Amino acid sequence: MRDYRTEDQKVAAVAASMTMAGQPVTPEDEARGRRILRGEISGDQAVLEVLEQEGLADSAHAAELRRRIAAAA
Repeated sequence: MRDYRTEDQKVAAVAASMTMAGQPVTPEDEARGRRILRGEISGDQAVLEVLEQEGLADSAHAAELRRRIAAAA
């Protein structure tokens, strides 16, 4: 099923859901989400960016994400 919402509508829907869940979206989260929607990065790449920013670049999760990103290339 095709999603006919605009990028702004999709971002607003995610922000509303996250806010209701008690996890408001930061400007950095929104920018990363927009990059995913535009196809600039994958969800795995976005998560890896966050792990690296949080000092978890050497974690097992980061290693698995790198493996999946390489396999998708």
